[in-house]
Amino acid sequence: MPKYRNTLNVDPDDKDPQISRRSFLALMGVGACLIGAGQLVGASVVGFLYPNAMKIPPGVFSIGRPEDILSREGKVFYPKQKVFIETMAGKVRVQTGVCTHLGCTVNMVETGYSCPCHGSTYDRHGRNTGGPAPLPLVYFKVFKAASGDLMVDKSKTTLDWDEAWFTV
Repeated sequence: MPKYRNTLNVDPDDKDPQISRRSFLALMGVGACLIGAGQLVGASVVGFLYPNAMKIPPGVFSIGRPEDILSREGKVFYPKQKVFIETMAGKVRVQTGVCTHLGCTVNMVETGYSCPCHGSTYDRHGRNTGGPAPLPLVYFKVFKAASGDLMVDKSKTTLDWDEAWFTV
């Protein structure tokens, strides 16, 4: 006769290992928790090792060849970088198109710029004239690269609109 009523071990030898249903289910629960914890740690390690390429454009970018840029006069909006490129008499300067209040893209109007989100207004040089914007629109440094392209460096800014011109 088996030692326990629900055991499958029918061998009369007492040295055979016997496990109860409660112990079996407890071991299964602990095993499931360990497997889940292992998957969580594995996913974290894989996520850490995977490169996270940022979608933010780089701080230095090209606006094109000097002959292409200087062939047109006036102000043009460059939506990829959210900047206004202004050319006049062989000179070029680049101004931000991002409102200093909450980062909306400003629109050109007759008197300068206007933010459609919260009503900030700027004059034609980017000085704030109304609304909640705390700071004026800045100009970025323009330089000629070794490749011959005109480059813009967003990390170097100025508020002086005469200093911002780059003569090719």
